[in-house]
Amino acid sequence: MSDKRLHVITRYFYPVAAGIETNILETYSILASRGWDITIHTSKDIYRQKNVLPDQEMLRGLKIKRYRLGKFGFRPVLDWDQTDFVCLHNFDIFPHFQILAYSLLRKISGRKNYRLLVTPHGGFNPLWKMFPMHKAAIKYLYHRLPGVFLINIVVDGVRAVSDWERGVLIDWGISPKKVVTISNGLENEAYLDVNRLAGRDIRSRVSRWGKYLIQIGRIYPIKNYETVIRALPFIPREYKFIIVGQVEGSGKYLSLLKNLALKLGVSDRLIFAGVVRGVDKYYLIKHASLMVHMALWESYCNVVHEGLSQGLVCIVSGVYALPYLIKDGINGYCLPQYDYSALADKINYVLSHSRSREISAMRRRNRLVGRNESWSATAEKMAEYYLSI
Repeated sequence: MSDKRLHVITRYFYPVAAGIETNILETYSILASRGWDITIHTSKDIYRQKNVLPDQEMLRGLKIKRYRLGKFGFRPVLDWDQTDFVCLHNFDIFPHFQILAYSLLRKISGRKNYRLLVTPHGGFNPLWKMFPMHKAAIKYLYHRLPGVFLINIVVDGVRAVSDWERGVLIDWGISPKKVVTISNGLENEAYLDVNRLAGRDIRSRVSRWGKYLIQIGRIYPIKNYETVIRALPFIPREYKFIIVGQVEGSGKYLSLLKNLALKLGVSDRLIFAGVVRGVDKYYLIKHASLMVHMALWESYCNVVHEGLSQGLVCIVSGVYALPYLIKDGINGYCLPQYDYSALADKINYVLSHSRSREISAMRRRNRLVGRNESWSATAEKMAEYYLSI
């Protein structure tokens, strides 16, 4: 116990249900169940509301401390002399810069007794065009200059979630010796009999929807749902497009998607299912005809991994880390991000050949390969890595 006191720093946490938050919840709760003393330091915010969550909470063995998120982030309160690990998730300017700089001072004075780790989740090399120009310029300079310097000097280890991300981090100047790839995993529910265990409500919704395509992720421009919506008029009318996830930001993008569907005459085929968790989520995935994910950027992509685990053919954009998960023509298809015509053609091909040897073999292969990595396996690799540095 004395060498397993760990503090996680992250801007958002549960009930926010995007990739970073899911990663933190699933992996660290497993470590907590194995005797690690883990505290999550996070904000009191969710995507569309500020200061709505309690100051403290326990969740699946994790102690959660929440703070007001201001212009300069939040200042986590912890006993720096009585901790073994400090783990920064994402790569925000605040409070990450303060923690990195403070750790440098402690290292210079011989008082840095903890191991400092960074898991950027792609946050070190984001899609820069998603930021306002002035913020992108500031953040880019921060990453390029003090960011790289501080990581190389004071951080003990960097966890990349994909080989693509590891390569980019090294290209930016981070020491290869510091960076290890530990990819994300699957929830235990992926391995269960979801047809038997799914709740009555999700069964009813799936029955009512009939045939559908699925995409899972926060409702935010980087997920590029509009390319799928533009493809809908060119695929059979009985197929709906189900979007699973919570709205991030003001809701302007949600309105854009609804207006686009209305303009194209497919609003009756576009369904926003909200957040669906656990067994119900995997039931929803399992009963989809295929998964689409035309995102503009991903550093890994948990939901595509989840789709593979249920035997879905996945059609994705062929950019950033997605081609590392989906090999074109092997376990799915990679297409240009905005080419809705090519997307419609590929969707129609998969649907019309659903009983072919090619597609049937792809589904069997995906089910086997997609289930190779669990969150338990990921947590075990993290524990081994943390204790080795």
